[in-house]
Amino acid sequence: MKFGVTVWCFLLSYIIVMVLEYSRLFFTLRSRTLWLIGAMSIGWITHTMFLFDRLGLHANTQGLLSSWFQWALLVAWGVASIYLGLLIRRPDNAFGTFMLPLLLASIAVALSLRDAQPFERDTTINLWRTIHAISLLVGTMIIAFGMATGLMYVVQSYRLKHKIKPRQGFRLPSLEYLQSLNRMCLFISFAMLALGLLSGIVLNVNRSGHIAWFSGGIIFTFALCTWSLIAVIVETTAYRAFGGKRTAYLTIANFIFLVIVLALVMWTPHQRRESSGALETPAVSRAQEQQGARWRCIG
Repeated sequence: MKFGVTVWCFLLSYIIVMVLEYSRLFFTLRSRTLWLIGAMSIGWITHTMFLFDRLGLHANTQGLLSSWFQWALLVAWGVASIYLGLLIRRPDNAFGTFMLPLLLASIAVALSLRDAQPFERDTTINLWRTIHAISLLVGTMIIAFGMATGLMYVVQSYRLKHKIKPRQGFRLPSLEYLQSLNRMCLFISFAMLALGLLSGIVLNVNRSGHIAWFSGGIIFTFALCTWSLIAVIVETTAYRAFGGKRTAYLTIANFIFLVIVLALVMWTPHQRRESSGALETPAVSRAQEQQGARWRCIG
């Protein structure tokens, strides 16, 4: 299904939003927030529809996100998504004054590269494979770091609560600093895992033309990403409940869930069959080649 949306549909909406944002500097308008959210929502929805058309396999035989035009539009969509979320959450803050110029600049870059040659298909696949691997690696590293900072928060909180003096040479950061690190780990790890999941899906589409939704890798990555999203939602919606201890416990639970998922990935029968098959195939091939060589010699 194609929506038939053009770039001008969302570009005009974003221009209207920018005019409304900059009008904050000159006069007060009671209904400005409603107009901003309405115009920005229309722009974001039409932008998403346009990307759906352009990123579909029916529209591009080179694969998903295989040109600078598509990449620039995706960057613009990301900026628009962040701004829309901030606009709904904090409508009185003028985030758009600084973010909308970046958004429009990204669209301008995309339009200037509209006729550029797309990437080679092998280049596209290798690029997405790299993004997939790096994002999952960084996400795993951040979760492990969050485990350490979470434990540090629990230890420091216990010491302060029971008035235990720190030993010489064994000082821990303040609870406020550790809490900010834990929150950062929750948000960044979710972003990296989400990027790893999406890049893995795009990689499958570009490589084989379909998505193996029920494959072990996608299911386990989706489960880990879902748990990280739940942790982020709990952290943002119940910010004052239990204070920094809740954040520390969430980062520790993040790591435990990661260990469980990695154990399932490595020890499921499906993964072992794939590994054993990958190891046995070359040996069988070599045996068949040697047997064929002996028959040729006899003949």
